[in-house]
Amino acid sequence: MRETGGLGTNEKGWTRALGPGWRRRTAALASCAVLSLCAEALAAPQAGAAPQAGGAAPAPPGRSPAAAPRELAPSAKRALPDYDGRPDEGASVGDALLWVPRVAFFPAYLVSEYLVRRPLGYLTVAAEQGEWIEELKDIFTFGPNDTIGIVPTALLDFGFRESVGVYIFYDDLFFPGNELRVHAATGGDDWLRLTIADRIPLDGRAHVKLRGEAGTRPDWLFAGIGPRSLGRDWARYSARSVEGSATVHVGFDAFSFVEAYTGAKTVDFDDICCGPTVGWRVANGRYPLPPSFDTGYTAYRIGARAALDSRRPRPERGHGVRLELSGEHAADLERPLQSRWLRYGGTLGGFVDLTGHDRIVSLALSAAFADPLGPAEVPFTELVELGGGAPMHGFREGRLRGRSAAAATLEYRYPVWAFVDGTVQVAAGNVFSEHLRDFDLDLLRMSFVLGLRTSDSRDHSFDFLIGSATETFEQGASLQELRLMIGASHGF
Repeated sequence: MRETGGLGTNEKGWTRALGPGWRRRTAALASCAVLSLCAEALAAPQAGAAPQAGGAAPAPPGRSPAAAPRELAPSAKRALPDYDGRPDEGASVGDALLWVPRVAFFPAYLVSEYLVRRPLGYLTVAAEQGEWIEELKDIFTFGPNDTIGIVPTALLDFGFRESVGVYIFYDDLFFPGNELRVHAATGGDDWLRLTIADRIPLDGRAHVKLRGEAGTRPDWLFAGIGPRSLGRDWARYSARSVEGSATVHVGFDAFSFVEAYTGAKTVDFDDICCGPTVGWRVANGRYPLPPSFDTGYTAYRIGARAALDSRRPRPERGHGVRLELSGEHAADLERPLQSRWLRYGGTLGGFVDLTGHDRIVSLALSAAFADPLGPAEVPFTELVELGGGAPMHGFREGRLRGRSAAAATLEYRYPVWAFVDGTVQVAAGNVFSEHLRDFDLDLLRMSFVLGLRTSDSRDHSFDFLIGSATETFEQGASLQELRLMIGASHGF
């Protein structure tokens, strides 16, 4: 017989004495004891509490005041561990400056976020899940390594006739690196266009491009020449043109290049179109007949373009400076001694990546000039132009023409999706007489644009933009334009 704890009773004796279920009853008794102690602690007065009226606070039943439980001091909050050993970055200057475009462009942000980005996001997710890109690629491309493709196109721009077309490409035609491009479009039997271009590589950085284009279109826009032209004076004209050119292009950095070109172009104008025509506006004294409108011209041209860009390809930060320069000499082959002209200009822009994640604010300053070198004036379609694909996208193509032009464009560009950026642009500028002679702040116009741009390259993109523009401040700066633009842009 084994004794336990001097009780004089062995283990089997305890089991017989307590009976079956003794372990369960013992645990219940222990729980009751713990709950009793907790109740006594909760009933004890707190330290520093005022005694009850009529005397000291009574001690808990069955216990003396000296035996009352002592209140424990609250433990201090544990500090957050420093896992990486690096100091907190805190708010940077870029984070602070980011609030400036956020506040200035907040209304545009609402439109871009809820009318553009989110619907585009839903569409992109559906396209990825449904593998639309692969299906479209299988439909529109064929040949070895899918080097041949036929893609439908469409053009929609408010104020112009819609058109549809087809774009054909053939890579590695005849030899590796050779690229053939053909684009045919129509907006009716009087709206036809055919463009053929062949890019022939010379080495890894240089190529020669041969390009030819022919077309007729009845809905071109003209509203006068100079800074005070009015939107209500718009008129239509038709133009038939044939041109060809050869260009040698040499790239020497990520986005820097120099190229030289030569070519010829013949153009004839007419009044056949819808709405008020140029001839009708001239007959009613709204403005004089545009130069060369009644005669047309055949121009031989030679020129050069260059770009110096310090930015680096993604994923590097978007900081940098870009300078573009261009110059061209041309003469009308039908009267070369009387009609010759020179066109030249440039754009300087700076880019600041506010956060290092392609939230880029840029400011671009542009100036352009067209000077006659003979007694005849420069043909009106060879004058400096703002609008369309040029600076101040809010104006339609052909709306602003003059002997010179100046414009400043502020843009905020930010990521929207994997390969798409949102853009908000505000620009001020106008066309003027020769060499900006009549430049005045009251003659400036405003242009506003928002939309989407592809982000695979910093110096060119495919754009989907909606814009508007105003008359001059002198004329009240009222909104006069509404434009939808779908197409490609280069440089800025």
